[in-house]
Amino acid sequence: MSEDSATGTERPLPQHAHFQPVGGAAGDMMLAALLHAGAPPEEVSRELRKLGLPFELRSEPAEISGIRSLRLTVEHPEQHAHRTFSDIRELVQGSGLRERVASRSIAAFRLLAEAEGRVHGLPPEEVTFHEVGALDSILDIVGSCVALKLLDVETVSCGPLPMGSGIVRAAHGPLPIPGPATLEILKGSRVRFTEEPRETTTPTGAALMASLTGGSFTDAAPPMTPRAIGYGAGNATLRDAPNVLRVTIGEIEGASGTEDLELLEANVDDAPGELLGAAVETLLGAGALDAWLEPIFMKKGRGAYKVCVLARSNEREKLARLLMRETGTLGVRHLTVGRVTADRRITEVELPYGRCRVKIGSLDGEDFIVSPEHLDASRLAKETGLPLPRVYSDARAAYDSGRLSATGGDENNNR
Repeated sequence: MSEDSATGTERPLPQHAHFQPVGGAAGDMMLAALLHAGAPPEEVSRELRKLGLPFELRSEPAEISGIRSLRLTVEHPEQHAHRTFSDIRELVQGSGLRERVASRSIAAFRLLAEAEGRVHGLPPEEVTFHEVGALDSILDIVGSCVALKLLDVETVSCGPLPMGSGIVRAAHGPLPIPGPATLEILKGSRVRFTEEPRETTTPTGAALMASLTGGSFTDAAPPMTPRAIGYGAGNATLRDAPNVLRVTIGEIEGASGTEDLELLEANVDDAPGELLGAAVETLLGAGALDAWLEPIFMKKGRGAYKVCVLARSNEREKLARLLMRETGTLGVRHLTVGRVTADRRITEVELPYGRCRVKIGSLDGEDFIVSPEHLDASRLAKETGLPLPRVYSDARAAYDSGRLSATGGDENNNR
């Protein structure tokens, strides 16, 4: 169980977000929808400041076709910034953002870089972003990933994205709608073409949705109990639809106790380690409960890796397709496995030398294990010069004595 950031009530694990792109999908619409659903704006801004970029998030209520919505703008002094994928990846990785936030953000930018690379005939690492490299696009993508984490969202689904028509002005000149990069990102995914004479899905919106869902778009959300609903407003008035992106957040069935999961496996013997490591990162960012590599020997004694993914049944096809795309394997095995889970939550404790997250496991309402988060404990050990076992011990003692962070709050972790 964890505390709902909007109502202060407890809610079960896990949280799922289903997006309905009624009018379209853009980065600012996604972040606005998540803020409207209860992500605390001050906490989102606090996390975004770890990027070291100057900005202010401004939101205002909007009414679209009688629907109360939220419209978001990002104010910043930057003009015409051009950044490469490598620049943005280094910015995110060096920011100190939480691992899940960083991995989800980088996965979205990687999709953009690969799409732009195919359009312009460049390797992804050499792609220079123009509009997407601007500060507001970076904040939209990273901010949306921060908001998902604050809302304890582990899995995401989305309806088919709408494609408008006409011409859009871009840094390279006039481009057809949908933009070439947008279509590249969505190649192989279900979309719906409309006669709306404007861009309804932006490259940023497409990359966020595709990376979070694995490119599998469906109108039907998994069986879930809605807990929060948010509407993100677009800026334009559309001819045939309200210009909103709706998100419904709640817990899906099979959240605790005994559940059936899918184990996906693929043997890969022709991919470098860094590619496979990136694939694991992408799979985790797309909603895999866990993903890992196992060294194996194949025929004629060839060394190889088995890529393993643990997923919920409704995520099987999405993650299998993503696994093939990311590793180049032509097939993925899957089998149903059972899992018995304990309730788990994460909170922050106050130590004399900093804050440390701890994971608490409980059965039948009784806590039975307290485990400090290794990344936090390792960072504190390096900063203070204390032995790592001492930091672990201090964190456990702080939890036992009730020295919780005033702002840390409990968050879910249901991998």
